Amino acid sequence: MDSIALNWSDKTTPDRADRARKAWALYGGEYADGIGDPTGNPVEDLIADLLHLANTDEHPGGAPGVMSRAVRNYEAELASWPAGPAGAGGEGGEPEAAGRYLAQARGANAVWLTVGQGDDRRTVAELLWKAMQEAEFRFSELAAHTEDLMKGYVIASNDGFEFRVIERDER
Repeated sequence: MDSIALNWSDKTTPDRADRARKAWALYGGEYADGIGDPTGNPVEDLIADLLHLANTDEHPGGAPGVMSRAVRNYEAELASWPAGPAGAGGEGGEPEAAGRYLAQARGANAVWLTVGQGDDRRTVAELLWKAMQEAEFRFSELAAHTEDLMKGYVIASNDGFEFRVIERDER
């Protein structure tokens, strides 16, 4: 693995949107009377219906668990692909500054890759959970590792992947 981002997915943001459009077309075809209703947001309705499905079909954690994991996945996926052409948003294609803390990961002897950012150190540390699981950390270890990341430690996996949370100006 050359980059932790390759572990997440080979899909870009537009690929993910295209995948969602297929589900959206089925949902919209079934509930066309509500699509375009100016009093509501049909995408929000679909998301709410999916959360009801998570509760009804007993997905792990129910709707709150699914929502929490979905938001973490969404935020992690945003960081793995630039939103526009190379150079958009800042030097090297990085997004504009949008938070005090950076969640970063790197493979053995590689450069640090920013995978998320924000103003709350704990929330930023939690953005690394998916990548840490891909690097074979156990789910049961993640809370303790989050505490270590918040204290400024660099966490390393057995295969050389490293994770850290730093203040933006520490780069």
